Amino acid sequence: MPVARVIVFLLFGGFGLVMLYVGGTQYFRQRRLLVRAQPVKATIVKSEVFSSQSTGTARQVGRHNSTTTHRPDVRFRYQVNGQAHESELLYPNIIAITYASREAAAMVLAPYPVDAEVRAFVDPASPGEAYLIAEAGAGPMVFIIVGLILPPLAWFVSKWI
Repeated sequence: MPVARVIVFLLFGGFGLVMLYVGGTQYFRQRRLLVRAQPVKATIVKSEVFSSQSTGTARQVGRHNSTTTHRPDVRFRYQVNGQAHESELLYPNIIAITYASREAAAMVLAPYPVDAEVRAFVDPASPGEAYLIAEAGAGPMVFIIVGLILPPLAWFVSKWI
C-alpha cells in the first residue's frame, strides 16, 4: 500500500472518528441535560451577534469568494443551591449554530436582551451547564452521521490513490 493511501485513510478516517466521538458525547450530554432539566431564573449579561468571515480564492484568476456567518452569543447568570454560575449555552450542547444573515441570528437573541430576567434550564448534577432553549439540536446527529460515513469513504478513496 503506497504511503499516500495510508495518509489519506488515516487523515479522513481519523477525522471521521473524531466527528463520531464528538457527536456521540454531545448527543448523550444533550439527552441528559434535557431529561434532568429544572427551570431556574437567569439574568442575561451578554447578548450580541458575532460575525465571522472566511475568505478563500477561486481557481479563476481575479475571483475571490468569502463566506460570512453569524452566531448568536449569549451569557447569563443564575444560581443553583445558593451558588452563582454563568453559562453561554443557548441549547443543551456545545455545537454552535450559525446563520447566513445577521438578522436571523438576531431573531434568536430577541427574547434575551441584556439585563432581562429569563428562564434557563439546568441539571442540578451539572450546575455549570445551564441553557436557555430546551430543544434538542440536530448538530450531534450530523456529527455522528459524518463520523460514520468518513472512515469507509476514506478507505474507498484510498483504494484509488
